[in-house]
Amino acid sequence: MLRTLQLSGEKKITHTPRIVKIKQESIETISIKSLYFDDELSAKSQPGQYLMVWIPGIDEIPMSISFMSGETESAVTVRNVGSATNELYSMKNNQQIGVRGPYGKGFNIDNIKNALIVAGGSGGVPLGPLSDLLKKEKIKFTCIIGAPVAGELLFLERHQLNTQAVGGRVLPITDDGSYGTIGLASEMAETEIKKEEYDMIYTCGPEPMIKKIVDLALENSIPVQASLERIIKCGIGICGSCVLDSLRVCKDGPVFDGETIKDLKEFNVSKRDASGKSVPI
Repeated sequence: MLRTLQLSGEKKITHTPRIVKIKQESIETISIKSLYFDDELSAKSQPGQYLMVWIPGIDEIPMSISFMSGETESAVTVRNVGSATNELYSMKNNQQIGVRGPYGKGFNIDNIKNALIVAGGSGGVPLGPLSDLLKKEKIKFTCIIGAPVAGELLFLERHQLNTQAVGGRVLPITDDGSYGTIGLASEMAETEIKKEEYDMIYTCGPEPMIKKIVDLALENSIPVQASLERIIKCGIGICGSCVLDSLRVCKDGPVFDGETIKDLKEFNVSKRDASGKSVPI
């Protein structure tokens, strides 16, 4: 049975869950919280990569890594939307979960001088560690954070601290205007790219939003990277539950560049449900 996968050099990940203990809970929004734990492989992963998280007695689900210290401390961030996430959300300090990974391809920051991040709702989870990395590497960036209401703006203070450190800005926008500008993140992105020259756009959120951002980027000849979401069961490209056209999101992604995305016929059109059946988005 396949148990390990060589990543690079001597670094290996295991496909057997590593049991970790929750050490800290952090409430992020009115419906989202982060769970911190110690795991060296997770802490040294690449922004945009994910873990398969095992909730004992319930299920195993993919979760973006939302914090990576570079040493041992890591985190996943969860919204209560189903039986597995409900159980994970309710977990407290000292309870145990299993993690395997990190898996997939993350964001690339090579040769970037001025970036734009567009985060939509809970889709902003993988963009948190990207924000941390851009700050660490002293890369200027602006961050648009969109949410339905003020209480759902994810990682707002984190992005504010990071952008301020590199001379960037945070632009919050809510559907109801309860914080920041009223409107949609994609609308603000359209306005923003007319004001300032960016050499990369990073985005994650609802797929219709991602579609608009990718279209905007391509129309304006700006490279773009987007993190896409599909049902993932294995994490290693075997089961096919995450297939998007001929690509496996779990292995070929979840981060894809705009040139790849624009040719995907199923993007923003259909996805596979838990049984593998193609259903409309």
